[in-house]
Amino acid sequence: MFKTDLSVRFNDCDALGHVNNSLYFTYMEEARTPIFAICNPDLSVGQWNLIVASARCDFLRQIHYGRPMTVMTWVSRIKTSSFTVDHLIVDGEGLVCARGQAVLIYYDYKTQRPTPLPQSVRVQLAAHGEGPEQAPAFRD
Repeated sequence: MFKTDLSVRFNDCDALGHVNNSLYFTYMEEARTPIFAICNPDLSVGQWNLIVASARCDFLRQIHYGRPMTVMTWVSRIKTSSFTVDHLIVDGEGLVCARGQAVLIYYDYKTQRPTPLPQSVRVQLAAHGEGPEQAPAFRD
């Protein structure tokens, strides 16, 4: 599991004074950087090999300006050409604020088709397969 510490920026907040719902996806994307580096060690855009097939987020608690947060990230499922990345966002007090997930496809942009995950990538992803105990189940 990876842990990414972030702070809420002033412009992340909407007129209601809390983080706008769209920014939760940005926080989770930022927290996927170590996952991106497993698939593309140089993080080279010219060699990019991932696409997001789906993303979801359950908003469980408001996050406000100036508050620290941690995004926990782990790989919950690995298939032939895709894998699922789960996220838990907790505030500075350890309270769960959001539960997210994204399905990423290992992708060849030249052929415009998914491609099987190399064994070396599968092994590295699998090493980050355990999530935090406090992660709630997704809402139906």
